[in-house]
Amino acid sequence: MKYFWHSSNSLTALYGAAVVGLSAVVMHLWQGQLSAEALARVLSALGMLAFHCLALLALGRQHSEAKLTKLVAVVWHLGLWCFVWTILAGVFTLPFYYSQLAPIGGQLLIAAWLLLAISAWRRS
Repeated sequence: MKYFWHSSNSLTALYGAAVVGLSAVVMHLWQGQLSAEALARVLSALGMLAFHCLALLALGRQHSEAKLTKLVAVVWHLGLWCFVWTILAGVFTLPFYYSQLAPIGGQLLIAAWLLLAISAWRRS
């Protein structure tokens, strides 16, 4: 687990690059080609990814060795992959689209936030 936070922060940086890149692609290449509903889904997924990028980076700056804090990061990563990939895969007909993963991803994101609340009390 020596490289846990390095890996988490690197993966989070890739999420940030994906947010910027996908936002540019949506606005320049697919502008006018996506329905209003599809555009709303993509923007929602990118918004969730951007928000959680900031949260993961803030968590990673702590370099905490607490198992519960690391669990929060892992669950956030899993939740983001399930939620964001499912939304984007559904809109752009990408491989490995399983609509059932979006609610699971959302529940994982909620669980991670609750674990973060618990971890705040455990550290004090």
